[in-house]
Amino acid sequence: MGSSRLNLEGFEPFIGPSLEHLLPQLSREERVRLQSQLGEHERKVKRWSKKCPPLPSTHSEGTRDSSIMPHVRHAIRHYNARHPGDEFDVVKPLMESNASFRNQLWVHVNFWARSRKSNKIKRFFAEVHYDPNPIVEVCIVIEEPLDKYRRSCAFCPANWDILHPVGSRKFLCGNDKDRIEQQLKPRVLSEYLGMPFTCCPASPIQEKKGKKKF
Repeated sequence: MGSSRLNLEGFEPFIGPSLEHLLPQLSREERVRLQSQLGEHERKVKRWSKKCPPLPSTHSEGTRDSSIMPHVRHAIRHYNARHPGDEFDVVKPLMESNASFRNQLWVHVNFWARSRKSNKIKRFFAEVHYDPNPIVEVCIVIEEPLDKYRRSCAFCPANWDILHPVGSRKFLCGNDKDRIEQQLKPRVLSEYLGMPFTCCPASPIQEKKGKKKF
């Protein structure tokens, strides 16, 4: 699990596939998981709407994805460099959580990526921190069945559904072994991202700008 140091660079907006386009391409387990999350989100919105009328959202799905993508790009480049002949292309960032540790930003992220060899979409977990340049500590495929993985760590809430590798030493920050010693300071910004496919769709202009293969 070697680290890779990558140069910081500017990234263009990212617009992922629509839910209707992506859903048939996912495994059955991922489809069921996503549909369950969307159903829970819809129930929450209905409960909130009874208390007060919802405000129009200016937070698009494309904006949400673009805010996570820098971490994802660092991670997938790290993975592809170490797996020649078994490379993947990013399909959709799922969720990220971050914390401050030793004066650095540490990020845990899940995303979907498509195998160039089999064309199948797989879920990934990555741990990235910045010193100040990005350092990818781990980027691995989360193989099914998904229920065997933990959804939380010392700074990732379970309801964000960021699946973590099995074993307390598979990632460095927020694992059970060092939970007390690390004294993490979770950041709350990720809470405002929203779960995948819960933001308003991107505009046609945004989609045109964002259609780029990474």
